[in-house]
Amino acid sequence: MAVAGWRVALCAAVFGAWEWYGQAVDATWFSAPSLIAARLVQWAGDGLAGHVAVTLGEMATGLAVGVPLGTALGLFLGRAPVASVILRPIIFALYSVPLVTLAPLFIFWFGLGMLPKIILVAIVTFFLLFFTTFAGVQTIDRDLVSSFRLMGATDGELFRKLIAPACTAWIISGLRLALPYSLIAATVGEMLLAREGLGYLLMYASQQIDMTGMFAALVVLMIAGVAVGELANLAERRLLRWRTSP
Repeated sequence: MAVAGWRVALCAAVFGAWEWYGQAVDATWFSAPSLIAARLVQWAGDGLAGHVAVTLGEMATGLAVGVPLGTALGLFLGRAPVASVILRPIIFALYSVPLVTLAPLFIFWFGLGMLPKIILVAIVTFFLLFFTTFAGVQTIDRDLVSSFRLMGATDGELFRKLIAPACTAWIISGLRLALPYSLIAATVGEMLLAREGLGYLLMYASQQIDMTGMFAALVVLMIAGVAVGELANLAERRLLRWRTSP
């Protein structure tokens, strides 16, 4: 209870100082919490939910593509040494390309709709899930695998009873990383060129030198980021509840 009280007091002090400073300086270069709140109320009645839905839709669709593909390739290469030696350097080379440099290319190829942002999200989540899953497979004790083989386990049984359970924590960790990064990827794509979405709101406000609009868009993105982070924590607790069970 004392911790909660200190948090409330700290937030009140920060917002109070922010409000005072925002009212004291030129509104062209700064804003105040009261103005930001008023702008959010205005946006709420003027299509903000639609922009949020677009960004979340890009995230969900990209995750639906990138997560299973990255997990499947990580599991495959983790158990295929020859293919791993051949393909892993290529995957690392592709991963080293900055995300921002890919966005204009996809926009030129696929237009201004949701598809370029979905592809960006899928690529980001694919790599995150691939690397975490691949690392998880590599940590499995080879002696344990040999023991399963000696007991007559088939490839399917080896996967179901050893490899998949051993990699579950790694896959969930990759998913936990992928969720916030999917928001970043979708926002970056929308900021470069889009007609809707939270990134579009932020970029449009910056082009109009609208500091209140920029702060309002950042607040919405912050709320979305916190919600996504909590969703990742919930998924981790649900799927890995056996780790904390007595």
